[in-house]
Amino acid sequence: MKKVLFIFFGVVVLLSGISSCKKVANAIFKGFEVSVPDIQIALKEIPIVSPFEIPIGQFPYKFNLDSVVRSKTAGVFGANDVSSIKVKQFNINITNADQQNNISNFQSLRVTLQSNTNNNPAEIFSAVFPDTYAATFTAPGNDTELLSYLKGSDIVYNMYAKNRRITTKPLSIIISVTIRTK
Repeated sequence: MKKVLFIFFGVVVLLSGISSCKKVANAIFKGFEVSVPDIQIALKEIPIVSPFEIPIGQFPYKFNLDSVVRSKTAGVFGANDVSSIKVKQFNINITNADQQNNISNFQSLRVTLQSNTNNNPAEIFSAVFPDTYAATFTAPGNDTELLSYLKGSDIVYNMYAKNRRITTKPLSIIISVTIRTK
């Protein structure tokens, strides 16, 4: 009888320990910031000013959330420990900008995201640009939750812009994004 009680209490202690391990992991995992690989765009010259927003590119990207989390936490945590992912900041850099071809040629830019786990487009950031010369533009991200998208392995960025002036040459654009996990 003592053996049966000992085994029973041992199993109860073991089961309660396993369920609380997840709670401990969630309490310890504080998240991190990570820069996703840059999106490089070779934008052809735009010879007309459209009254509408125009698509400027679709960019596929392979992603493995579990690998990113494990690499940032020395293998201690994985994708299942992440409860939230949001864009913290984005940066746009036109590497060949000049006085006639720069960020001020554009009124706005918008980027959406889809993946093989969530194909409903989510706007990850948008910007309205001032009408003054600039080769770079940095802004905070929005509050869109991206976890369901980034659990997928096949990510697609779609970019849209509204121009205020024509561009007279192709532009080399690099978009850098920093995400924050919790």
